[in-house]
This record gives sequence, structure tokens and C-alpha cells, in this order.
Amino acid sequence: MKTTHIILSAALIAALAGCRTVPMTGRSQLMLSSAASENELGASAYNEYKQQTKPTSNANQQAVLARVGNSIKDASGETGFAWEFNVLESDTVNAFCLPGGKVAVYTGMMRKFSNEAELACVVAHEVGHAIARHGGERSSWSQLQSLGMSGVAAYGNETAQTIYGIGTEYGLMLPYSRKHENEADLIGLYLMAKAGYDPQAAVDFWKKFDTGNSSKLDELLSTHPCDATRVANLSEHLAEAQEIYSQCAAKRGLGVAIVDGQPQM
Repeated sequence: MKTTHIILSAALIAALAGCRTVPMTGRSQLMLSSAASENELGASAYNEYKQQTKPTSNANQQAVLARVGNSIKDASGETGFAWEFNVLESDTVNAFCLPGGKVAVYTGMMRKFSNEAELACVVAHEVGHAIARHGGERSSWSQLQSLGMSGVAAYGNETAQTIYGIGTEYGLMLPYSRKHENEADLIGLYLMAKAGYDPQAAVDFWKKFDTGNSSKLDELLSTHPCDATRVANLSEHLAEAQEIYSQCAAKRGLGVAIVDGQPQM
């Protein structure tokens, strides 16, 4: 049997052996790593982040994130994580959730929110990545990509390796990254609604960033969907999220207002 056939067979066996179902969406995913190993890496990386970028001393920001985070955590039903929520002092406009439920929102991102529900939208999106184990899935696909490259390197020339690298990056890895973002948006929309936050806030929040300047080519070359696509996808599922929200016993609506990053507690 040729080495390329062996590689393809190994990839197929790995895919069949490593299937997992994503919570809330039911999508089957490739998973070659363990949750325990991912969570360990997440905890280690989170500690490094906190050493490099210190948690803010703004008590109101930390309090509103804790309230939102715990509500989203409870809505997720995930009990295998050692959850942690911190606002980190940086002008960076970003937030993240590492494997194992390690959530951080930068103070630069806090200034983008108009209310608590918009914060819930972003936190729920990040939690969506974590409970879907998107990091482990990306790592699994990277392993198969590397395995394929080994086969091409053994039997192909430099041009073949270049074509394979570009083809798998733009034909597989980047589309999967955008799929993960869309899935995290959907999971997040349902989670914030289940936690009692008005899901309309998610659509309103992302509309702020839609300048209309992103092209399909920009999106093709990006790890994230363009803002217009994101708003359209969220709007498509808004009625379902509103139904979840309508059944929530403890509605929070938009929560407290946030003005220039300061929660009006």
C-alpha cells in the first residue's frame, strides 16, 4: 500500500475514533484531544495572561462581569470547568474564553458596551467556544493537516507542498474557523436568552461594527465572518432565541447601563 493511502486511512480512522457532538447545535466534530488536557493548557495560559495583563481594580466592572459570567455559566449546564471571570486592564478591544471556562474581557472592550446584555452577548459567545471545545477541534484538524503535509513532502515536490498548504489553509482551516465563530454566535445567542438577557441586544451590538466596507474576499481570507454576515446569522435565529427568553423565569432584559465602560450599578 502506498504511503499516501496509509496516511488517508490513518486520517479516516482518527476521524471515526474521535467524533464528538457539540452541545446545543448537535454538530458532529473531529476531536483527537481530551478535555482534561485542553483544560490544563487553558488554565496555564490564563495564568500567564493575568501575569502579563493585570485584572482591573474597577470593582463595578468586575462585579458586572461576575454576574453575567455566572448567569451564562449556569445556563450552559457545564459543570466540568473551573470557571473564572476577570476584566483585564488593557485598551485591547477583545474578550476570550480559554478551555476550562477561563473568561476574560479587556477594559477596552468594556467601553464598547451600552448595557449588561451586550456584555452577556460577548461572554456567551466566548463561553460557546469553550463548551463546543473549538480549540481542541482546531488542534485536531491541524494534526491531520500536518499528517497530509508529511505525505506530500515524501512524494511531492516543493510546488505540490505549496499547493497543498495554500489549499488546506484557505479551503479547510479558515472556513472551519469561520464556522466556529458562527457556531459560537448561535450558542451564545441561546445561552444569553436562557440566562435571562434580551437576545435582541446581540444583534444591536454587532450592528455597531458593521461599516459595510467588508467584501466577500475579505471574509474569505479571514478567520471571522464579516460583521454583516454575523448580524444576518444572528437575526435568522433571533425568533428562536426570543422564544427561549420568553420562557425564562428571571428576566434581566438589558440589565444595567454601561457608560464609557462604567457599569451604572
